[in-house]
Amino acid sequence: MCYLKTVLFVLIIQSTGNISQEISDEQPNIIVILADDLGWNDFGIHGSNQIPTPNIDALGYNGVILDKFYTQQTCTPSRAALLTGKYPMRLGLQGTPIDAGENRSLPLDTPTMAEQLRELGYSTHLVGKWHLGAACKEHTPTKRGFDTHFGYWSGYVGYYSYEINVTRPDDKTKNFTGFDLHNALKPEWGHQGQYATELFTKKSLEVIDNHDETKPLFLMLSHLAGHTGHDGTELGVPNQSRTDEKYSYIKHGGRRNLADLVNIMDWSVGEVVKKLSDRGMLENSIVLFFSDNGAQTEGMFQSFASSWPFRGLKFTLFEGGVRGTGVMYSPLFKKQSYVNRQLIHITDLLPTFYRAAGGNVEDLGNIDGIDQWDVISKNKTTNRSTILINIDDWNGYSGILGYEGRYKLLNGSFKDGLYNDYYSESYRGSENPPYDISSVMKSNVNIAIQKLRENNPLLPAKVKELRKQVTLNPCRPKNTTELFTCDEMCLFDIYKDPCETTNIIKEPSNQRIVQNLEEKLDKYLSKIVPAENKKVDILSDPKNFNNTWTPWLICDQKTQVYKYGWAEFYRNPFIKPLKCISFYL
Repeated sequence: MCYLKTVLFVLIIQSTGNISQEISDEQPNIIVILADDLGWNDFGIHGSNQIPTPNIDALGYNGVILDKFYTQQTCTPSRAALLTGKYPMRLGLQGTPIDAGENRSLPLDTPTMAEQLRELGYSTHLVGKWHLGAACKEHTPTKRGFDTHFGYWSGYVGYYSYEINVTRPDDKTKNFTGFDLHNALKPEWGHQGQYATELFTKKSLEVIDNHDETKPLFLMLSHLAGHTGHDGTELGVPNQSRTDEKYSYIKHGGRRNLADLVNIMDWSVGEVVKKLSDRGMLENSIVLFFSDNGAQTEGMFQSFASSWPFRGLKFTLFEGGVRGTGVMYSPLFKKQSYVNRQLIHITDLLPTFYRAAGGNVEDLGNIDGIDQWDVISKNKTTNRSTILINIDDWNGYSGILGYEGRYKLLNGSFKDGLYNDYYSESYRGSENPPYDISSVMKSNVNIAIQKLRENNPLLPAKVKELRKQVTLNPCRPKNTTELFTCDEMCLFDIYKDPCETTNIIKEPSNQRIVQNLEEKLDKYLSKIVPAENKKVDILSDPKNFNNTWTPWLICDQKTQVYKYGWAEFYRNPFIKPLKCISFYL
């Protein structure tokens, strides 16, 4: 994605030291699986029968279903928050996702989760999407803490071509087109024609197979699915005829393709967990799956995903844009097979994993995330009462969630409310097949986990109970209501009104709440690093690099400037050094 989408996580953690003794005698492996641009209603676990996701569902039913898990509104901000534990507005990455050919990146002086875990002795690997900058080689994953990276640097690529188009900065009627599949810094041309989800799964299994078990493993599998590919419209599937036949009950062709994309990604989750089990690693693992942001049902990067019943799409700060699907499993959890209704934010994942890995969270410095290990593993009460949803100074909108997640204050909207409406059907009609609990029980994930819980097996009755607990009642208005732009701010009671149908900001009894949330928002605003959404650099043109997206700048941290690398060939006396973005902080 990024246009941050949806994401999956599988996490395995081994811990050392006194702090981690209560978690594990050895450091757990950490495996993270991300989905791109998928919505609340694209998974069976939330009550939809339309798209089968038995492996993802089994993770939640056996582990923890994170009911109030919040992400950022798009790809780059979510990934920045995940890897740094900081709100994107403190990194200058709170705005529009980074384009291929754009000189913008995760600040080089901000450590990543991979760097932090490598300091604790982890072997660190990324497969799939990066989307945090690649203007200089110093911006790319293997220079930011990952021992290996096989995947793409930009927000999306073709499902078979591994190419991406971006609009030329000098001619809006034309595109730059380039290949973006890399093994570290080396282009991997030999995989064109192979389906992305299958290829990234294969490479992830190789990482697990080749892992030296004398070290703990951190593997992040960041899928292209279900983002659109290539030119921003492709929803590639391995066999269109098979897709149309298998999902014939879905009337819309685009939604049929998305269903197959998601189902194949679900297969990928099953394969990864099975491989962990086969190698005897699952018994000391934490597995987390989540989507990086909400659905993009229509508009730019339309994928026909669904955030029903919530208001809003990706890019918005309504529940449909930022309330994420998250499920996590670990045999290290003291409490399993339950719905966690505590407030958890994507920035919390770094300190949570760091503690489980044996680190002292205080060593992470001034971050925004908090350690939620006991909250997730024991269902303890969280210390988090507030989430800064975002402050986007570039696009002019912001939001904050306070009072233990009850009240949300929004100020302004993305592009004047372009994606603020209600979208998609419920997809819960009688034309859909019934929910297949047997497929959950027979899934690779469930089979692997049952080997570890022989004395307390997951039963179909428990599946029904948990699914019912997280299936939301239809809360949308029957008739079209006001399209809130929140230009004069909006206040919603998420407990009573999760679909954000009623703006209660003018009610006299709420004025103290509004004032309190405004003050908190202003406090964050005082610490903002201004967003810089730069134009695509004309010198990044892949034609200059054998039709491949390649770092075209040299970042000199000592002199704090970018120097043109290949571009010096032009010997253009008017090209001046550019200040290195990592030094804006």
